Amino acid sequence: MVPLRGTQPKVGRWLIYGIIDPDSGTLIYIGKTHKRREPRLREHVESSLAGSSAPIHVRIRQLISLGRAPEVFVLKCVEPNGSWPEQERQEIAFWRSMSPEDLPITIRPQTLRSHPVIVRSVEILNVKAGG
Repeated sequence: MVPLRGTQPKVGRWLIYGIIDPDSGTLIYIGKTHKRREPRLREHVESSLAGSSAPIHVRIRQLISLGRAPEVFVLKCVEPNGSWPEQERQEIAFWRSMSPEDLPITIRPQTLRSHPVIVRSVEILNVKAGG
């Protein structure tokens, strides 16, 4: 069945993910994906190395040039019928509202293969407020 124009085909759950500089603990990006988090990070790295000028890709390129690698982690799982755009907007707004006094924050694992992540600072490089 072909989906109607303007609708997305039904997929499994969505992941709202963060990209972090693991050395400094700086949260630098929040996004969404229906893929596993590792392939999504690989796509960001590939775009970075291909010369993308998106702020997140410039930052990833800088990390790589310093011999560091960004890490990806899951902030939230959204069921297929859930509103991932709203969840993504809420996460971005939440983290952008953080003050240094609110940090560090430990993010509990959200998926089976996840591990706790400590966010020590926030410098979100999303171009739009909602992702």
